[in-house]
Amino acid sequence: MHDIFLLVEHGRDHGEVSVIGWFDDERAAKDTAEAMEWKAWREESKRQHQWSSQPLPPPNETAHRRFWVKGISKFTHTPAPRSWAVH
Repeated sequence: MHDIFLLVEHGRDHGEVSVIGWFDDERAAKDTAEAMEWKAWREESKRQHQWSSQPLPPPNETAHRRFWVKGISKFTHTPAPRSWAVH
């Protein structure tokens, strides 16, 4: 079972991936990713692209996502054994 959910952004320039936040609730993470996807689409669709005659498809018409959620498991902190020897 996943304990935390990372909000991840797929970069535009060179395909880099960045973690931009984390959530305890999967639904909240997915809602935030969806809102950010629509915000990025609105900003991008306002720009004039001379190289494209086709309008930018909205997020609900494409499978590609710039923002997505990745669930990971938390790990418990395990203290390291201490060595009293002097090196």
